[in-house]
Amino acid sequence: MSPQIDDDGVPDQCLSFTVRSAWGHFKRVGRSVTKQTYRIPPRTTIAGMLAAIVGSERDSYYDVFGADNAAIAITPLSDIRTVNIPTVGVGTDPKQDVTTAVGNHYSEYNLTYQNTTEDRQLHAYEVLADPAYRIDVALEDEVFYDGLQDHLERGTAVYPPSLGKSEYIAVIEDVEVGRSPSRIDTDDLVDVDSVVPGSLSDAIPQGGVTYGTERSPAVMERADGGRRTTRFDDYVYTNQADDVVRIRADADSVPVSLGSRTVVFR
Repeated sequence: MSPQIDDDGVPDQCLSFTVRSAWGHFKRVGRSVTKQTYRIPPRTTIAGMLAAIVGSERDSYYDVFGADNAAIAITPLSDIRTVNIPTVGVGTDPKQDVTTAVGNHYSEYNLTYQNTTEDRQLHAYEVLADPAYRIDVALEDEVFYDGLQDHLERGTAVYPPSLGKSEYIAVIEDVEVGRSPSRIDTDDLVDVDSVVPGSLSDAIPQGGVTYGTERSPAVMERADGGRRTTRFDDYVYTNQADDVVRIRADADSVPVSLGSRTVVFR
């Protein structure tokens, strides 16, 4: 049976796993010259990674990860550290017709390759070093959820998961299924291990703890010719993996206990 998610976005069950890689890059929208990265994988990126594991076709899974029928919590397990990597590449040529013989080609197989004699362009990629995240996910779509659970338990995937760029192949480990989140009912302060929806003003200051905040795509839908984002989320996180986000529990951020961790689903 698939999880049920209440009006506050809290599921009655979920599955959990850790995903890690040597590098990660989640391209910030609206940036062009420097390829900056989000520090936390956007909710839509997690959806795409899970869809790859299950083998869903492109643009076919957005309804599975809707605002009301999916709940995801993301907990950084490593200190957030970035490095800049300069790369060179050839820009695309909109005038090039791939059906004609431009550049090097093998006429026997009628294959055409991009003209690589043009000058290269230098771009700086900001990438995450040794990123690792604990993902807790609940989906009301029973077919998708059962398929995802089966793949995670068997350690298989239709398409290999990655942390952003396809070159940054990820390892999935420590899979737990049938988790039962327990709502924390309190009006007092709560220390949350996961990222927390909201702005920096929602986090209670702590000595020696550095907060960060981001706004990233959260929910998408199919549109003519592809997809479009229908919701962006603001959230708060800590730069050190051992630190927590201290909040006052309210209707917008409902903390739940999940084993030894406290998380907020979004």
